[in-house]
Amino acid sequence: MNEIEELGQRLRKVRESKKITLRGLARTIGVTPSLLSQIENGKVSPSLSTLRKILDALGETLFSIFQDNEKIENMYVIRKDERKKIIVSKALHYEVLTTKNDSITMFIVYLEPGEGSGEDFYVHKGIEAGLILQGRMEITIGNKVFVLEKGDSITYPSNVPHRWRNIGKEKAIGIWVVSPPSF
Repeated sequence: MNEIEELGQRLRKVRESKKITLRGLARTIGVTPSLLSQIENGKVSPSLSTLRKILDALGETLFSIFQDNEKIENMYVIRKDERKKIIVSKALHYEVLTTKNDSITMFIVYLEPGEGSGEDFYVHKGIEAGLILQGRMEITIGNKVFVLEKGDSITYPSNVPHRWRNIGKEKAIGIWVVSPPSF
C-alpha cells in the first residue's frame, strides 16, 4: 500500500467510525461523492484545502488519524526511526515529532519548489510557530507577506487568515508547532 492509499483508508475508517455516509460528507464539504470515493480509495491525492475540509467535518486532524500509541514508551517518546511519515502528495509530506495529545503538535514539513497550501487561506484557533531549516518560504498572514530563509522563524495567531508556499529552487524543510493541533 502506498502513502496516498493509506491516507484514504484512514479517512474512510474515521468517517465510517463516526457513521457518516460518503454522500453526507461530500455534501457537507462541497465535493462530489465520486471525488471523495477516489480519495478514500487512494486513486487521487486531495488538495490541502479539500483535505482540511474533510478533517474539519470529521472533527479530526491529519496527525490524529495517523498517530497510534501502541507502546507505553510512545506515550512520551518518538524515536528518530519510528517517526510517522504522512504523505499528502508527491510535493508535500510531514514527519510527526510529538506523541498524540490535545495540546500541541510538532512536525517536520517537506515542501517541493513552487508548491504550497493553495490559494485558500486557513483560519483556526490557536497559535503556530515555525523554523525554516532549508529553502525559502513565503508565508502570508492576513495582508502581510513574509519571506523566510534558512534559520528564520515565525510565530503567529492561527485565527488570522494564513497560507504558505515554497518560493525557492530547492525543497523547503521546516519544523512547525501548532497549538492546539488543527491539521
